[in-house]
Amino acid sequence: MSNAHRNPLAGLARSGRLRRAGWIAAAIGALAMAAAGAQVPLRTVEECLETGTDLVALPGVAGGSLSASQCRGCETLRLKFDQNTRYFIGKELVPYARLREAAATGNQRIYVFYRPDTRTLSRLSLEAGAIAK
Repeated sequence: MSNAHRNPLAGLARSGRLRRAGWIAAAIGALAMAAAGAQVPLRTVEECLETGTDLVALPGVAGGSLSASQCRGCETLRLKFDQNTRYFIGKELVPYARLREAAATGNQRIYVFYRPDTRTLSRLSLEAGAIAK
């Protein structure tokens, strides 16, 4: 005969522990479901157009806007500069004039990063081989 039949209180204690464990598991599951449902939906913060310098019309000075296309015949994007736009050659932060000078040395890969909601340039980046000093 089991202890539960000999001692009725032992059976109650065991069933009470199981019941408590079940409630704890249910509470943890409910909290996990609530946390998953409360996450902020993902949205696009920045987009990148990978193209060549022959398909990007860089203005003489940083300001106004530029036109860029991914390929000949593809849609042309008109993107505007702002005070936060950054310019890179490889990983090196450079002034706009240096980027423009390096871009003028021939067709090179350029990455045009922009915020899609405002069509504002966040950064322009030439590949590292474009360094012109």
